[in-house]
Amino acid sequence: MNDAVRRVVRDKISDGRLPRDRMGAVSASHGIDRLCDACSLSISPEEVVYKVLRMGSDGFVFHATCFAIWRYEQHSMTSVRSALD
Repeated sequence: MNDAVRRVVRDKISDGRLPRDRMGAVSASHGIDRLCDACSLSISPEEVVYKVLRMGSDGFVFHATCFAIWRYEQHSMTSVRSALD
């Protein structure tokens, strides 16, 4: 499943559905029965949810694993882009 989530996250970063930069406050708490912005599956109250608050948006929520994937892909895509510039 992680490979599939990685592909989806890369696509969402590329087309702007997920942020490319690291701006915003991050917090962690219990799930809120909201869909994860990475994998689109529900985050149950028994799971940890990572929230990324950003000016001008409702923010983003992630499962713990999806948050880690997003951060990794975000860094990878930014590093590649910097190397090309």
